[in-house]
Amino acid sequence: MNNSVRHDRYSTLSITLHWLTLVLMAAIYISIELHESLPRGHALRRPMEDWHIYLGVCLLPIALFRAVTILRTKIPAIVPQPPSWQMGITKLMKVYLYVLMIGAPLIGWIMVNAEGHVVSLWGLALPSLVSESESLAGLASEAHEVLGISGYFFIAIHAFAALYHHYLVKDNTLKRMLP
Repeated sequence: MNNSVRHDRYSTLSITLHWLTLVLMAAIYISIELHESLPRGHALRRPMEDWHIYLGVCLLPIALFRAVTILRTKIPAIVPQPPSWQMGITKLMKVYLYVLMIGAPLIGWIMVNAEGHVVSLWGLALPSLVSESESLAGLASEAHEVLGISGYFFIAIHAFAALYHHYLVKDNTLKRMLP
């Protein structure tokens, strides 16, 4: 293949970041589910919560970078093009997924700070975003949980839609994002 830019697929960087994000988000969800399934006092309960926080902090810059990148690059067309109502739903879904990927880690960070704790990433203390506040901690906890639970639903719809388009509609929706 020559050095010309391909317009039928996302860039290698976008594809790599997409699948890295999937792996990170799966690990984030797995770590909190393991944390919740372990009884209080279990030796792995705290490490699972720590990993949930670490991975969320790692997701944040990747999601921010992806958000900036997607605004600056041409999105490859879906061929054949879906109806405009489906394209509208697709845009709303993408916006929500970015709200999830950016909002959940930020709100989680705020929650931890409002509870009076410092967020650290492998021993490096990160700056506090807010002061200790019981009411803010409660509000942030609720918002973080709502985003997290909604993530199961929206991530599943995103995956289902890609598979639906690939196997039933037989367009290039999924092929555009495959390595």
